[in-house]
Amino acid sequence: MRRTPCLRGLLGALATMAAAICLFPALLAGQSSGRDALSMFPADTQEFAYSNLAQLRSQPDYQVIQTRLLNSQLQGFTDFLRSLGVDPDKDVDEVTLGWHGSPIDPSAYYGLASGRFDPGKVHDFFVQQNLPWQQYGGYDLYAYGSGSGARDLYFAFLSYSTAAFGRLGDLKTLLDVRAGSKPALDSKADFVKYEGELEGISPQWGIATGAAAANHAAPWLAGGGNLPFDPQSLLAPIRAVLYRIDWDSGFTMHMSVVCDSVQSASMLSRLITAWQSVGQAPDPNMNPALTNFVQGLQVTSDGSRVELTGSAPMEIVGQILSGPVQINQKR
Repeated sequence: MRRTPCLRGLLGALATMAAAICLFPALLAGQSSGRDALSMFPADTQEFAYSNLAQLRSQPDYQVIQTRLLNSQLQGFTDFLRSLGVDPDKDVDEVTLGWHGSPIDPSAYYGLASGRFDPGKVHDFFVQQNLPWQQYGGYDLYAYGSGSGARDLYFAFLSYSTAAFGRLGDLKTLLDVRAGSKPALDSKADFVKYEGELEGISPQWGIATGAAAANHAAPWLAGGGNLPFDPQSLLAPIRAVLYRIDWDSGFTMHMSVVCDSVQSASMLSRLITAWQSVGQAPDPNMNPALTNFVQGLQVTSDGSRVELTGSAPMEIVGQILSGPVQINQKR
């Protein structure tokens, strides 16, 4: 089963978003990368994830957690940055990621990073090593990879404290938005409202709009057995998912599902409760860790929102992240 840094489904998101980053439970301010991203990410951004890496590094289980946070491309990218003299473990304090929300290509992320950078040193390295780079909109764009691959990452320094990255087309779009030639995400009133609601509440939080949030929810729900509701029709009223993650002897996820009406929220709450009931007689094809996780969810309705909280010990996080498919199947 594919893993992505985006929300793969309503219940699955409670587990999958642990792969984005982690936090410790403190109230913070000054999350400038998240605010800056609103004015630089394109208006068609559907998913948005903020991470305060400076706080993440203070976690006692940081080395263990780190192995769960990065996919192979991001791990290779961070290793590449170290070869350029940029140490993500010391020099990068905040990261904000965005996605267009396509289930066809969920790895097409782009983002902003804030910290301490030396653009001149990186430029000299690329020139001396004859590595691929190009100019666009007055910025130097550096390639991680051959520079010709459709999925190669590029990055550019906007200042000594800010860098942007993504696939070439996405990075150019970020620069166009920054220059004012394309609409920005802060033109979306709802997204601005959600960002304001989450900013400062924890070192890690995220937003997914309706289509992206509900895209993969049905497979997770159907994986639990026959339900008394049609998952597709019930997920249609979802407008957004807001989440935050707490790590402390395991992890705890808090999620707020924004529906189009109080009635829709009530029905969705009933659906999740039904999913939990089905989980009491586990499907042999289900991941047992996920079954236990879902059975333990706390589910409440608050107007047009459904609030969910789920916790699990650290040792089974990897099993939960593997999704609803049984992880110990014999082949």
